[in-house]
Order: sequence, then structure tokens, then C-alpha cells
Amino acid sequence: MTRRILGVVLAIVLAVIGTGAVLLYVSKTRSSVAEGQTAVTVLVAKQRISAGTSGASIKTRELFDEIVMPAGTLPADSLTALPAELDELVLTHDVQPRQLLLKGMFGAPTTLSGGIAVPEKMMAVSLKMAVEEEVGGFVRPGSQIAVFSTYTLVDEPYKKVVGENNKGTKLLLPRVEVLAVGAYGDDGVTSAQRNDAPAEAGKVTLLVTVAVTQEQAEKLIHSVRIAELYLALLTDSSETRTQPGTAVDNRTILR
Repeated sequence: MTRRILGVVLAIVLAVIGTGAVLLYVSKTRSSVAEGQTAVTVLVAKQRISAGTSGASIKTRELFDEIVMPAGTLPADSLTALPAELDELVLTHDVQPRQLLLKGMFGAPTTLSGGIAVPEKMMAVSLKMAVEEEVGGFVRPGSQIAVFSTYTLVDEPYKKVVGENNKGTKLLLPRVEVLAVGAYGDDGVTSAQRNDAPAEAGKVTLLVTVAVTQEQAEKLIHSVRIAELYLALLTDSSETRTQPGTAVDNRTILR
């Protein structure tokens, strides 16, 4: 009988200890979750802000909104205010509308105007493109693109029969990196089109700035002067190749 009583008492004690441990775990978990859900006021971009815009300019022009978010969902360097230490620093890349402002986005100004970081031994060249010629506006800073050129061919027999010049299209540059998209306005803020340049009805143009070698720059600048350019957006696995010989033209397009 005594052993049975001791067994019952021991079972009760173990049950109490187990229940207490579970309650303690649940309490700690709830506290951790509650701490992670603490509301924090952070800054997000009110509009697109270009690379090269200083912290002081963002503050003065009020290019940000304040929103409340759970602390547990935020990066460690999320900004709750723009401290004076960021006044002289600039954004190292474009910030999109409603994107969180992070301390790590700011760095020392580069030697180039507008703060564009050009890869070593490369140069920056800008192209004025209609939105439909740059993949419907999906080309972004950091994108890898191919550049195609459409130009007039010397083809007198074709012109004599058809009554117009033959056109050819060929891959000009197989892969280049986009450094910036958009025109710089006051304090580096970008826009699709400058206010002092009237747009054609229904047409939006953007400046696409790419990093190129000297040889690529020569081809690109010359093609801007004599031909029409078209951009293609690439992935890491996209295959591009330049082939010697005749480009696709009006004669061969349906072959």
C-alpha cells in the first residue's frame, strides 16, 4: 500500500513539474514573440531616389515617409530617422518607391558626378531609349543587357524593286551592365523625362547608362549616330554570341 501511495505521489509531482515546465516555455515563447512584434517607426522612400542623392538632400526635400512596422520583420540597419552623420554621405544605388531606407545604402561620394560607381577600367555611356526599346521599362540598375543595332544596308537591287532601303539587324554588344536608368534632375532625383523636354504624345523616354570598354563605347556611340538601338534583358544563363557575316535583313528574315 505504501509503495502504491508513493507511486501516486511521485506521479503527481512529476505531472506538476512537467506542467510547470510547459507553462514556463510557453511564457518565454510568448514574451519573445511579443518582443519581436514591437511597433517601430521606420523610413521608406516616398518616390524613386537616385544614386548620388545625399542624406541632407533627402531630409531637406522630405523624400521619405514614416511607417510603423513590427520590429522583428526589419533589417538591423533600418533607419528610424536620418542622423546628421548621413548628411554628407550619398546613396550608392537607386532606391525604389516604398523601399526601406537602410544605413548600409549610404556611402562616400564617388569621383563621378551623380555618384555612379563605374567598374575599374570601364567607362559609362548613356543611351536615350523609348520605353518599349528597353524591355518595357524592366531594365534596372544592375541589369545585364544585350544591345542590338538596326541599320541601313547598301542594297541597290532591293531598293530598285521595293522602293525603299534594305534594313539589317545585328547583335552589337552581347552583354553589358546597366549602371543607372533615368535622367538626373535637381539633387540627383531621377525622372522618366525632364520637364523642359516636351514628350511626344504617348511616348516615354529614359536614359540608360551602361558600363563599357573603349571598344564597346566606340561601337555604341557610332551606332547611336547612324542606327536604331534595341535592348534585351539577360539572365545569368542567357546565351548571346556575335557572328561574322550578314545580319538579319528584309531579304532573309523569313528564311
